[in-house]
Amino acid sequence: MALNPFRSRKPQTQTGFLYAAAAQQDPRFAKAGPGDTIRNAKREAPWLVVNHTLDDVLVAGWPGTLWEVDVTDALQPQGHAGNYTRAVAVTLIRRLPPHTLFGPEGEAVASIVDRAAALTREEAGTLAGNRAAEAGRLYSMAWRNWDGLPACKRSFEDWEGVVGSGEGPPSSPVHSGLHAVFKAIAARAVDLDGDAAMIEEDGPESDLGAHLAEPWATAALCLIEAAMAVGAPHLLAEQDRAVLTRPWRALTGPPRP
Repeated sequence: MALNPFRSRKPQTQTGFLYAAAAQQDPRFAKAGPGDTIRNAKREAPWLVVNHTLDDVLVAGWPGTLWEVDVTDALQPQGHAGNYTRAVAVTLIRRLPPHTLFGPEGEAVASIVDRAAALTREEAGTLAGNRAAEAGRLYSMAWRNWDGLPACKRSFEDWEGVVGSGEGPPSSPVHSGLHAVFKAIAARAVDLDGDAAMIEEDGPESDLGAHLAEPWATAALCLIEAAMAVGAPHLLAEQDRAVLTRPWRALTGPPRP
């Protein structure tokens, strides 16, 4: 039987997953391969953080590398309540595609994250100019159609711009994909426009968009909506997915036959 790398499972013999963002890459992993052991020289922090399931992995930055590992030397006592192990040494089992972290359709979501990280101001305007008036309603519908939505959040109607349920894992229908998309475009906006990419608003902070200037704010909405549509296609009818992906298609062109 083929192994499904996305299947969440409790660790056996302390096997888990370790993700490292490229910008923060531990140089010891750069030339390492399956079977190699990575060991810290000391037992003090920073430790090697091994998540027990793929759902638990935090995408601190993109792109990055994802390894399935065996914990060969765990810190004792652990002293935390999270679903991860602080390790002093790990043995690498296999390298997994990082888009695995975005769910079964993660490769499509990853392509949106990649484009978000390289978006131009003009492309942000193209996205914003093609967003449909009903996009927020359809995106909210996808959230409410998700079986994984916590019961305590089922009474919420408006999910426009939200990238995580605040519960989980997983925290969204495409796991950490929505957060990764928003983080990528927000960083890109600041890279290009500096302080002008952000605006200050009174009142409580929203999950997305309230502090991004236009066209970045609407472009961010467009890309998380597209990520929802391609990453969790079972949550919406085909015509509704087409509405959410219209800005993305305007940016990238029609799909190849």
